[in-house]
Amino acid sequence: MHVMHRRRLYPFVLLVGILLTTACTGLRRDTLPPEVSVADIALVGVTMFEQEWELTLRTRNPNDHALNLRTLDYQIMVEDRPFARGLSNEAVSLPAMGDALVKTRITTSLFDTLRQFQAMDYTPGKPVRYRISGNARVGNVPFALPFDRRGEFVMPAL
Repeated sequence: MHVMHRRRLYPFVLLVGILLTTACTGLRRDTLPPEVSVADIALVGVTMFEQEWELTLRTRNPNDHALNLRTLDYQIMVEDRPFARGLSNEAVSLPAMGDALVKTRITTSLFDTLRQFQAMDYTPGKPVRYRISGNARVGNVPFALPFDRRGEFVMPAL
């Protein structure tokens, strides 16, 4: 009877061990969020009420292990004013201490954009300040990794 009890217990102990091992490899609390910045912005479409922009985001991995970027959810501010919100679900592999480009599209209101450009004294070719902030979801990390970055880019002509 003692041997029979041990046989039933063995699969349970094995299952718990596998679950703990899997959970520990996925929960890397030391994982730093990717650094996200605007590498390029291009106006790709204009209608009576909206513009469509293609953003190329540079995503850098400051970790000593690779990250599998699953999604980005972000807001971009231009000259301290809300410009647009964006989402990307393009899966990208970021090598340890490396980077990759992520292309995403955003849509803005024509009237809001014109009003914003007028308020900031927009001049084609002149650098403008931006801030991009949001959350990245990577690999097996069960929580979103926040990011926040400031920089400058040159807005294309409307």
